[in-house]
Amino acid sequence: MASESSEMSSSLGGAATRGRSGFFLAAHGVLLLIVLVGFAPSFYLRATFPHVHQLPVFLHVHGAILTGWFVLTVVQGWLIRSQRFQLHRKLGYVAAGYAAVVITFGTLATLMLISQLDSAADGENIVVWINFFTLGLFATFVSLAVVFRARPDAHKRLILLASMSIVGPALARFPRWPIFAGGLEAGRNYAIGGLLVMFALLVIYDVVTRRRPHPVSLIGMVGILASIAGAVFLGVTGIGYHWIHG
Repeated sequence: MASESSEMSSSLGGAATRGRSGFFLAAHGVLLLIVLVGFAPSFYLRATFPHVHQLPVFLHVHGAILTGWFVLTVVQGWLIRSQRFQLHRKLGYVAAGYAAVVITFGTLATLMLISQLDSAADGENIVVWINFFTLGLFATFVSLAVVFRARPDAHKRLILLASMSIVGPALARFPRWPIFAGGLEAGRNYAIGGLLVMFALLVIYDVVTRRRPHPVSLIGMVGILASIAGAVFLGVTGIGYHWIHG
């Protein structure tokens, strides 16, 4: 009887783990889909879209590396869902090193964009600072995820927030598809609106599973929104441009 009770408890525990990990696997799958759809016109399917500028080889590499991160998080989520924890841990070390590559190439791509700016009034100044801030947040979230790897509740939220912090550029490119309204100028609205929807879903998940938002979720969301607000301020006022070119 004790053996049967133990087996039943183990089975229920496994089912609960799969149920809760299913949300994060689905979330990472949606983020990967956002990246694939957002960058399709300018990267993945650029040959089929007219009036698309030629991309330097470096940006092809940068795009492939960024895509690799989102694929990697889906694989990691699937390993947890499948309860292959040992392989998940081993691949986690690879993911931590890969995050450093993402940050390096993201920084170099931003420096390339800076070299093209010649005015404080250029709207791309906002993009520059958003890139800098979000890369900093990405590095912070991944580092904390490594530190709290023994606490699954914090670890999985930190990894999700890391991916959410760098998905904005993909959301901002949705208007490149003719089916999305607003034109290219609406890109920032898509980015902010998409992030707000994802934040809301994470909070709803927390409330349903924990009866209250997780502190990591709240702090992470505030950090991402504050970074966007700071980037807009530095870009619009021209302060950021003068700091860089001072």
